[in-house]
Amino acid sequence: MKKKGGERPEEGKNRFWQGLCLGVFCALFLATALVSAFLSAGGFRITLDPSQPALLVRDQIKAEALTILGLCLEKMKVELPVAIRQAFQDPGWRFITAEEGAVSLPLEVSEAAKEQLLNLAEQTVLNFLKAIDLTPYIEDLGQTALHEVKAAFHREVIGKTYHYQINPYLAVPVTVTGRE
Repeated sequence: MKKKGGERPEEGKNRFWQGLCLGVFCALFLATALVSAFLSAGGFRITLDPSQPALLVRDQIKAEALTILGLCLEKMKVELPVAIRQAFQDPGWRFITAEEGAVSLPLEVSEAAKEQLLNLAEQTVLNFLKAIDLTPYIEDLGQTALHEVKAAFHREVIGKTYHYQINPYLAVPVTVTGRE
């Protein structure tokens, strides 16, 4: 190989690496500028299905409602007989009122009637509470929650554009769309 004008072989190699580094740097710079211009102008589009989170919320609400309403029924089964017994402690119920006055029941009759009425009232209330089917109420709560969550997604999230600040000079718009 011939050397040109006093140039050393090490200098030729250095120029090659310098040119390669400069070319790579320029290519990366241009690619970064193009990507940032594309992202800032177009951004991203995210498509969400609002039925998926709505179904999750519906299932959680149904589980919570089943637990809470079941506990309320059990609590009522315990507390209502006590409340009924307390209501019959009032001695005023032993009087039968008429247009012109009141007649008092004899003590034996009033005690027997009291026990019969207490037992009848307790059994009626307990039978009524046992016959309550919570399923329609829980299903109604679940469907209401499903519709409300879908409506909230459409009202609050879908169709809006959010700007994600990557650095002080670049904000990427993210548009949320929904599918049904």
